[in-house]
Amino acid sequence: MIATNNAEKEVAFYVLLWKKPGISLEVFDNYWKDVHGPVCARLPGQDRYWQYHVAHNQGGNWSLPNDYTNASNTSEQFDGIAELTFKSESDRNTWFEAAGILMDDERNLFSKAIGYNTSASNSITYVDKIRDGAPNSITTLEKYHCLIRKAAGVSINEFRRYLREKLAPVFAQSDRVLKFRLHLFEQIDNSRADAEGVSHAEIPGRHYDAAIEVAFSNSLDREILLESEDYQALVEDFPKYIKDFKPFGERSAYTFVYDGQLTLAGQRSVTVANLIQQIGAVNQIKDNIVSLMTGKTDKTIAPEKLPGTNADIVKALFSRGEAFDSQGFIDLFADNPVYQFGNFEICFDKPAIYDSVTAFFGMVSALYHEIKMLWEVGDVVFVEMDVIYWRHDGSSVTLPCADIVRFEGDKVAELRIFMDANPVGDASIPIAEDGQVAIVSDKQKLSSPNIMRNFFAEHPEGKRRIARGYTPKWAIVGPRWQVKPLANNPVVTSRSITSEKLPGTNADLVKALFSRGEAFDSQGFVDLFADNPVYQFGNFEICFDKPAIYDSVTAFFGMVSALYHEIKMLWEVGDVVFVEMDVIYWRHDGSSVTLPCADIVRFEGDKVAELRIFMDANPVGDASIPIAEDGQVAIVSDKQKLSSPNIMRNFFAQHPEGKRRITEGYVPKWSIAGPGWQLDSDGAEKNAIAPEQLDVLKDYLKGLKIEQLLSLLTTEQRNHNASEDRLLELR
Repeated sequence: MIATNNAEKEVAFYVLLWKKPGISLEVFDNYWKDVHGPVCARLPGQDRYWQYHVAHNQGGNWSLPNDYTNASNTSEQFDGIAELTFKSESDRNTWFEAAGILMDDERNLFSKAIGYNTSASNSITYVDKIRDGAPNSITTLEKYHCLIRKAAGVSINEFRRYLREKLAPVFAQSDRVLKFRLHLFEQIDNSRADAEGVSHAEIPGRHYDAAIEVAFSNSLDREILLESEDYQALVEDFPKYIKDFKPFGERSAYTFVYDGQLTLAGQRSVTVANLIQQIGAVNQIKDNIVSLMTGKTDKTIAPEKLPGTNADIVKALFSRGEAFDSQGFIDLFADNPVYQFGNFEICFDKPAIYDSVTAFFGMVSALYHEIKMLWEVGDVVFVEMDVIYWRHDGSSVTLPCADIVRFEGDKVAELRIFMDANPVGDASIPIAEDGQVAIVSDKQKLSSPNIMRNFFAEHPEGKRRIARGYTPKWAIVGPRWQVKPLANNPVVTSRSITSEKLPGTNADLVKALFSRGEAFDSQGFVDLFADNPVYQFGNFEICFDKPAIYDSVTAFFGMVSALYHEIKMLWEVGDVVFVEMDVIYWRHDGSSVTLPCADIVRFEGDKVAELRIFMDANPVGDASIPIAEDGQVAIVSDKQKLSSPNIMRNFFAQHPEGKRRITEGYVPKWSIAGPGWQLDSDGAEKNAIAPEQLDVLKDYLKGLKIEQLLSLLTTEQRNHNASEDRLLELR
């Protein structure tokens, strides 16, 4: 493949490595690739990680006009190069912060490790015709890594200009060169602390200013280039710009991370990966084995940045919607699907989905999915986004939305859309100016990643759809964006092997957060947030500090008698927790309503940094709004309702934190003003209120208005013995 650097913001960490005295080169190679490499591969932030095992530069095979042997001094003969690339300096800093764990291992095989950084646009691949970009073997090509020092008296800018404008074209434009990659190093940082027995500091005057990676099919092609007129003309200026040009032949190359994902070598080591490939052991790369060998939760690879097959299918699904292609939309679904949009009736077959989406397409002129984040977790894809709708009157509205998409093979089994879409059809409904998921804690709007525009412009499937006439409507009747390649901005996703039923520390914190809400404990609720939080509920104005969150939740608690989070699924992926649930609200008039909801919760340490609540909560305050009878997330493809997992009831009954809250008087309102569920763990109703709850219940009833108390007395759910006993006791 020919490549002119398309990763404009890519930066690198390029490390020269000297083996430890007293160990053989074979032991060095084996330990580095099979022990040290997989550990390094699991650190966060990296996009690619290569190991290049190199031969010493003995000279003679790459002569220069003024230096026929061109050999390196003994002290400069390193044995390997580790090259790590990152999408941004921020990602590189993330890796550096986590890399301390490598220091204890360095002393096992290195005597010296000199790391060079490059800035954005200074690690450049000019040409790459090598088919395998992720090698895992002994080098079969004639390949070199050439280290370069600039000449005295020339500025760094002049030196770099010479390499970019003179040297690079000679290599990149030669049909003898298979690959040419250039690194322009920043000044070496000697402040990096030495590890035990391992030097991280370079002697003054010994540092390099650049490096190139160049590959040929064979030695003959190398010699043809070196004797060419272009190369000979180039090296005439070497003395002016270049002091040293030292080629180290590559012995072998191994890839541990590629495009943000662990390779098989990164997961299992080079030797094991080669054995799996030689045997053809397909079972070893299936999810159950990978999950077992990687410890189930793989939080090591650039969180939220790993697109996969299912993620691509989701983008393809969205592309059908943006082109108003109802048939193409349903073609991506399984034979017995579930399609749920907000509080509306669920569709359980393709004809019903076809009718539903066709009717919706008729309501708008165009729509666009402004994806903020996209995660792939096993067979589930989560999408956090704003959706832009252009109405027929020419106006537009942007609404926050979360989608949860489940797969069966390569087909969509469930699509659940969580949002309040009422403003699409009613322009009079007010929308908060900052009511988009792209708003972050500093109240700034994130720049658009243009994921769906890039899908149509760059992805083979998107371009094929355009060629067949399925043009997105936003390119015609919306803002008339052009369908052409945009600035590179990769999909931010995460691929994890997390089970849907393995809650961890953050999952427990989410349940603790919900317990505060169910007890109407506003202060306890905000105490779980970080100092600069984001709290977003539907289309309402976002809260950016704890007092605002306190006021918001307190006002909402005043609208209802009780609420309960009927959690269906809870996922923990890195520092993000996803919750799919129904929320039951009991109104003051005694009625109740159950609404589908998705929450996305981000953490900073043990505090909630963001809570985004995606739902249409309008029926809570207006009982006249119709709700589909089957409009709960617990409804599955056979139209049956799943049995309740009772997660929050069990939290209060069994979890130490929940039981402690009860003893401190923070009783969930659903045990008082809702259905009066008991607080024990066996599911049996109590006939008497627990003594520790009595004072809380008295205080609660004293605070009710007379009409609210009458409502409680006449509610059907109160017409059982437990309720009568409680009221008699209070009298």
